[in-house]
Amino acid sequence: MAEDAVVLPSGMLDNGAMVWVPHDHHVWKKAVVMQRVNDGTSAQVRLQPNDDGEWEPDDGVEKVVNIRDIARLAGEVSDEAMPICNVFEAEGANDMCTLNHLHEPAVLKNLELRFAKKMPYTYTGAICIAVNPYQWLDLYGRELYEQYLDQPRDSLAPHPFALSATSYLDMKRTQVDQSILVSGESGAGKTETVKIMMNHLASISGGGNHGTKVIDQVLQSNPLLESFGNAKTKRNDNSSRFGKFAQLQFDNMGLLVGCLCETYLLEKSRVVGQTEGERNYHIFYQIFCLPEDRKKELKLSGDVTSYKYVTEGADAELTGIDDVQCLKETQNALDTIGISTEEQNAIFEIVAAILNLGEVEFAPNANDSEKSHVSNEHIVDNVGALLCTKSEALYSTLLERSITAGSESYTIPLNAEQASDLRDALAKGMYTQLFDWLVHRINKAICSTSNAKTHIGLLDIFGFESFDQNGFEQLCINYANEKLQQKFNSDVFKDVQQEYVDEGIPLTLVTFEDNQPILDLIEGRMGIVGMLNEEVLRPQATDNTFVSKVLDACSDHPSIEKNRINPLEFTIHHYAGDVTYNGTGFLEKNKDTLPTDMVQLLSGSKNNVISGIFTSTQTSKRNSRGKKGKEVRQKGFLVGNTIAGAFRKQLSELMLTINKTSSQYVRCIKPNANKSAVEFDRLMIVEQLRCAGVIAAIRISRAAFPNRLQLVEFQQRFQIICPSALRDAEPCDMVAGLLKELIPDIATTMQNTKFAVGTTKVYFSSGLLQRLEDRRNVILKDHAILLQKTLRGYVHRKRFLRQCTAVVQIQAITRGGLQATRYRTLRAGVIKLQSLARGRKQRYLFALLVKRVRKERELAQERLRKIAQQEAMERMRQKEMEEREHSDPQPEPVEDDWSDEEEEEEMMEGSAGPVSPRTLRALTEAASKVAEAESAARDAKSAAEAALELNHELISQNDRLRSTLSSNVAEYADAELLRENERLKQQVVQLQTKLVRSQEVSLISAKVVDSRITYREGRQFVEYKLQIETNTRGTLYVWHRYSTFRNLAATLQTKNGYKRKEIPELPNKQLFGNFSEKIIQDRVAKLNQFLEAATNAEYLQWGIRVDQDTCVYKRRVKSASRDSISSANMHSSSPRSSSRLSMKSFSFRRGSTVGN
Repeated sequence: MAEDAVVLPSGMLDNGAMVWVPHDHHVWKKAVVMQRVNDGTSAQVRLQPNDDGEWEPDDGVEKVVNIRDIARLAGEVSDEAMPICNVFEAEGANDMCTLNHLHEPAVLKNLELRFAKKMPYTYTGAICIAVNPYQWLDLYGRELYEQYLDQPRDSLAPHPFALSATSYLDMKRTQVDQSILVSGESGAGKTETVKIMMNHLASISGGGNHGTKVIDQVLQSNPLLESFGNAKTKRNDNSSRFGKFAQLQFDNMGLLVGCLCETYLLEKSRVVGQTEGERNYHIFYQIFCLPEDRKKELKLSGDVTSYKYVTEGADAELTGIDDVQCLKETQNALDTIGISTEEQNAIFEIVAAILNLGEVEFAPNANDSEKSHVSNEHIVDNVGALLCTKSEALYSTLLERSITAGSESYTIPLNAEQASDLRDALAKGMYTQLFDWLVHRINKAICSTSNAKTHIGLLDIFGFESFDQNGFEQLCINYANEKLQQKFNSDVFKDVQQEYVDEGIPLTLVTFEDNQPILDLIEGRMGIVGMLNEEVLRPQATDNTFVSKVLDACSDHPSIEKNRINPLEFTIHHYAGDVTYNGTGFLEKNKDTLPTDMVQLLSGSKNNVISGIFTSTQTSKRNSRGKKGKEVRQKGFLVGNTIAGAFRKQLSELMLTINKTSSQYVRCIKPNANKSAVEFDRLMIVEQLRCAGVIAAIRISRAAFPNRLQLVEFQQRFQIICPSALRDAEPCDMVAGLLKELIPDIATTMQNTKFAVGTTKVYFSSGLLQRLEDRRNVILKDHAILLQKTLRGYVHRKRFLRQCTAVVQIQAITRGGLQATRYRTLRAGVIKLQSLARGRKQRYLFALLVKRVRKERELAQERLRKIAQQEAMERMRQKEMEEREHSDPQPEPVEDDWSDEEEEEEMMEGSAGPVSPRTLRALTEAASKVAEAESAARDAKSAAEAALELNHELISQNDRLRSTLSSNVAEYADAELLRENERLKQQVVQLQTKLVRSQEVSLISAKVVDSRITYREGRQFVEYKLQIETNTRGTLYVWHRYSTFRNLAATLQTKNGYKRKEIPELPNKQLFGNFSEKIIQDRVAKLNQFLEAATNAEYLQWGIRVDQDTCVYKRRVKSASRDSISSANMHSSSPRSSSRLSMKSFSFRRGSTVGN
């Protein structure tokens, strides 16, 4: 919520009232009245924080302010008033006159709120205040044209369309001429506002084919005049450097039939020089965008920086202005207006001649410094060639000046400085005449002389100006604004008069101050303009004599004041504030003359177009006439005339025209100097509001009764403070009764100087409504305290009961939580103890089993070792026996004692008889070894059988132990894991079932065979028909958009990075409705190229979905067992193959049209 303000006389100022006080930074700042001091003429206030909540160092500071000074500064009617703060709507008020209390702080706050909400337009009664948003808002669509034409003004948001529509409807209904007066400082948006309303009027008042042509010509006149009359300034990149009054002409039916343009005060000095950061007129930069051969014909070499008259602004940055595009628009406007090619060539030749003229340099003669010569004569030749004049005559014109006295003529040579001044004067005069000729040609083309019956005038004129240094230009501009302000005050006063008449209030209660004395000071018979014109004609006159003459003649005038320090300065008390003017250069700037020989030289050009432009003696009449057929003389060089005199005459004619119309007003406001769309410079805006006369209009509208309320609203608002006898009374009786009770000595008649009751509203003098508000606030405060007390008690009781209930619930929840935590802890501990006990037992049993198995294994190994030893021993015995058998010695023959017969006999005897002891011993040992070997073999066999039985037993025990461990694991497994296991098993079964049910269709080939244009949600799309050859389903057809193929290509390139270059790319380019046959055929060719490569590539795998369970797949040739769906085990419990397939294959998105 924001704050507004009302006024209250100091005698009624109560402590605690919220008021506005002046502030250095915020202009106006809220403060609370602490007490009245100095016999009530001052008040002690305490500054309050801003609405945005940001704290500032001076918040809370107390100071004493003068009530009368604040009242005057705020624009109050009474000097005994202060602005008081009230609540405002978040978006402000559409019409600030609907506010109960209105003055400067209220206006400023309301505009700030609406600017923050991107609402640039606000009404103040009949005035439309337009704050430049510095961005193009969506507020000017053609759908709004008819809305503002058909619907009441108050039912729609404030807009310039409302003013143009009102003017158009009033013109058609009453057949009375209308006017819309737009003013504001440079950069406030005057020109754009005029163009917005002109476009609106041209659109709602068509006239068939001829009307369309007229509309085009009228609208094309704007960019043409902007090229020759607009320039970049420090405040505005496209600033109009002239005033314009465009009269849109309509016939009896309200159809647009023509337009008549009048221009005022073109800034000629800009042609020959600009300040830093500014540019010359746009046309001087556009001409350098012509083709090189054309520039060569125009004697233009180099770029903008090569020419003196435009080099100052060559580097000036422009926002949103392209000289190349603007040149095309200028040439198009010239064609639309009907200016021939020959005339266009002459226009550019004059512009080029001015640029070349600026390069002419002068130097003093060596033998006579009072004479001079041209340093670069070839430049003069170029100027003469462009203007089709003799170079010798041009030399003479630039270096000498002819003076005629009676029948004799004298030639006076010029020094270098004088020649330079004359050169610049010639350049300014040539451009001014060219501009006036263009306006004349525009009027000749689009002005209607027979069908025009009524008109709507759109005035785009400079606003009130007050700078540190003010000169002749500011005096002329402020003079024009004083004239317009007089008309403005008169119209506002008439509106107030009409309102009072409608409400039945005597008009004797309403008065306002007129600014006619200031106008008399400027334009009167002995005014500033008259004395300036007289001084121009006096040979010995100077700026000092002019200022002295003005101050002497007007010494008794209350609106002018002499500067006691600088004799060349004087101050005029304008309606918008005091402006101090410096008289330096007034006489020179007021002259609008050129030497006769120079005028004759230009008018004698061999080029008929150029000579026609510069003919000073002609009095050719425009084809356009006013409503009464008044002829308008074409402007030329005003030889022997003055700027101020001509401007006074133009202004008088303008006011004569406007006074015959019904006028509406637009005041354009510049929010900041940085061209920001969010910055709101309060000080700058307040100055503009004062200069625009908005505060003065408020003072007039609220002169007698500053505050007003609807009767119904008054009854509803103040019923709370009425006695019971008045609550059901009529509003008039309620007002009188309340005021009688509030102020016993007040008159009780319905109309008096304190208040007045109308048919629908009640009007209050300054401070009276606030007395009622104070009484109402006191009662509301008492009732509010009672309600707050009761409500706080109720709230705290409810809060206490809720807290008690919450405490019980919290305790229950806490106890339950503690018990649940304790239970979970105990349960977890028991489970852990059980697991530890079972684990310990199983580990013990397992250790015993391991020990037993190890022991049996050791015994078996010992037995095997023994058997092996026995077998080894047996083998050794056998070997020994074999060795013994082979190594048993024969009896050695003894020749002396034995013979062969004896030996044989002895052996025979031995076999029959007793054996020798040696033999018997050998036989015994052999028998024992055999017996031992047999015993060892039997033992080895038994040990082997026992070892086999032990091995089988160990295997059985191992299987039993394994099953025991498995059962233990299964017994103590977590139930959640078991459920998850079951769920996963079910999913596996489902996936297996789905794989079994699916039928794979293999892709053989794919290509695009057709295309079509479809519409979806109001937009056009191109779809392509895809023909698919399959192994089992035959030929299928699918419709897809281009983006689907592009997504497939991007996916394949992403998944095959090392071979992405082999995959053709599909360009990412939007058609935006450009569905030509050639473009579609090119796309079809690129799609088929991509599909062929994607189908033939062995390493690619992708698919096209046919229905919910079936797809057409293109499989990899390599690694098919891994990627192909046919290799998946349909009955396997693992879904890995199917999931891998779904992740690695690509399919077109669903929603495509599929058909056999």
